[in-house]
Amino acid sequence: MKIRKLKQEEHRMTRSLWEEIFTEDDEAFLDYYYQVKTAENSIYIIEEGDQPVSMLQLNPYPVHFFGKTSLLHYIIAVATKKEYRGRGYMTRLLQMSAKDMYQAGEPFTYLMPAAEGIYYPHGFRFVYRQCRIEGKPSGEKGQDGTLAGCQVRYAGESDCRALACFAEKLLGQMPFVRAARTERYYRTILKEQQSEGGGILLTERDGKLTGFVIYGCYEGKAELREPLFQKKEDWEQILAFLNEEPVKTVQISGARPEDAAWLKEELEGAEEKEVPVIMVRIVHLQHFLERFLARSNFEIRLHIEDGLIPENTGYWEIRGQEGQNLSVRKTKASKEAETVSPGELVTVLFGYRSERKEEREVYENMGPQMRVLLKGTQPAPPVFLNEIV
Repeated sequence: MKIRKLKQEEHRMTRSLWEEIFTEDDEAFLDYYYQVKTAENSIYIIEEGDQPVSMLQLNPYPVHFFGKTSLLHYIIAVATKKEYRGRGYMTRLLQMSAKDMYQAGEPFTYLMPAAEGIYYPHGFRFVYRQCRIEGKPSGEKGQDGTLAGCQVRYAGESDCRALACFAEKLLGQMPFVRAARTERYYRTILKEQQSEGGGILLTERDGKLTGFVIYGCYEGKAELREPLFQKKEDWEQILAFLNEEPVKTVQISGARPEDAAWLKEELEGAEEKEVPVIMVRIVHLQHFLERFLARSNFEIRLHIEDGLIPENTGYWEIRGQEGQNLSVRKTKASKEAETVSPGELVTVLFGYRSERKEEREVYENMGPQMRVLLKGTQPAPPVFLNEIV
């Protein structure tokens, strides 16, 4: 058994493992993924002989977090051949990749879990419930195939800079924890959607971009991701366009919470729900904590125990001065220090309320030092991480 990080030119050797484990992904998508995404990502494997039997991939995204943009990594494609499971291979891969991310100074990493229970023991905690809406399309089209003064069309690569500017302006109205929207970001999304027979639908008035949505249609279901529109009328254009497509139902994911009400209005029998989708794991503890702002003056001591990233283990002094970033440093052992885990810090500082018993107990059993931290620290902004790969 050998664990290592692959060289860039070796990335394609993991495709057969992907095909074996993630059978729902077709050839066209994997062609896209192994041509585009693996050109910039990092892949860690465990080999038996000369064949990868377990892997973990890190896809880079510049992420806005408390007014700063950092290159963080989204963990995906964690997979082990069936006959090699139960040997702790995933833990080994998490440790190796986390070490590299720690050395890069990344405050946290994140993933979309197949099951919460797989990652919870490793310090990952949910931080984001994604808004999802499903219903049947309704609406009318004008004689010219558009609503008055409006046009719907598929975006091309030449539109990606305008999409990025539009998204940054609209999403910038809230201090989300989110991936930065760049021209490159939308060029990649466009290729991803096209590999699966979809694209990006945009709306225009007098040649000016007024909104767009990431679009795919599978067996009569339109999957619309992250709708961004200035006005309700522009969203209505999209639904009118879908009336001309073989669409029976519409599923929306990743809508901004403030848009949910009017997104539902034009759908028949619309149902809305919030689905936990993203878990966060602290990587570099000091860098993570120092992003947060103090609401009041305080000084506390915590004892952190981190089984995944030993550099985080130890006694920490955390100081807050109202309106400024927290000051964090390692210190000597202290009787007053409370022992907490990285996962508990994520739960408290992101303010996510889970139905999981262990998560409720974090608040119920919170000691005086952690209560001071909770009261004296501004929580993380709302999370808006909707990327699939």
